[in-house]
Amino acid sequence: MLITLTVTAQESAQDSTVYKQFHKFPLLTLDHFNYPKTSFNTDTDRGELEINEQRLTMQIAFPLKEKKTYLFNSINYTLFNYHTTFDQSALDIHESYHSIQLSIGLISVLPKRWRLVFNAMPTIASDFHKRLNSDDFIFQVSAMATKRASQNFQYGFGLAYTSRFGNLTIIPLVSLTYKKEKWLTSVILPAYASQYYVFNDKYRLGLKAAVYGNLYNVHFDDITSTLDLNRLSYSRITLGPEFQFKLIGDLYVNTGCGIAVRNVFQVQDDNLNTELDLDVKSRAYLNIGLRILK
Repeated sequence: MLITLTVTAQESAQDSTVYKQFHKFPLLTLDHFNYPKTSFNTDTDRGELEINEQRLTMQIAFPLKEKKTYLFNSINYTLFNYHTTFDQSALDIHESYHSIQLSIGLISVLPKRWRLVFNAMPTIASDFHKRLNSDDFIFQVSAMATKRASQNFQYGFGLAYTSRFGNLTIIPLVSLTYKKEKWLTSVILPAYASQYYVFNDKYRLGLKAAVYGNLYNVHFDDITSTLDLNRLSYSRITLGPEFQFKLIGDLYVNTGCGIAVRNVFQVQDDNLNTELDLDVKSRAYLNIGLRILK
């Protein structure tokens, strides 16, 4: 999201040169992620876990004041499915959770090619088994300052505040975008890093590392347990190649695969204390998606 925000606005009217954007703007994205079955261990049991995830994002940016202030709006829907079995307790759990995220961003274009980017992302993340309450809501905010130093280089820094990874966390951010001939590097630490070779407007191939996190308010009504099980948190780091090609017009196909490491799958209580921690092994993943890019 921050990558989209930091490359959207045009330069200030005080600057004599208008630089091209590093990336095309994604109006709509649709992705399917599959994390095949893998084993896990707990303190008292072991079993297997399989995850599928679908994500749909629609977004738009438009000027409030031409070349000075831009408003960014988006909506993101995620369907999270998992199937887990426990060997000793003979539990077989197959659940689906939903996340609906609104994003409101503001981009202020400043002199000397600086931009200030603010983004608020209220989110509902739940199994929707019961009436919504405050535990179903996640609120995330971020702020970043970026500098377009030249036609081929941009850098920035900022802060993000989020509970999406299971605990309320303030995360410092550092961004860098660099283009040399057909090579394009995009980094927002500690969340994202990519290196692409852009053949032309139709094809690009590269490597990407990204951090993903999910937190859902859930109700395990069918499970008999003395534990206080109220929230499910799943985070992972994906590493692997990615290929994007133009299908027709502004429609692109995006494919990726690789390995998901540091898989943290936890069930928490209302205070975000971990009640159940699945030690999930590193696993392969597959991603295929569609993009409408302008």
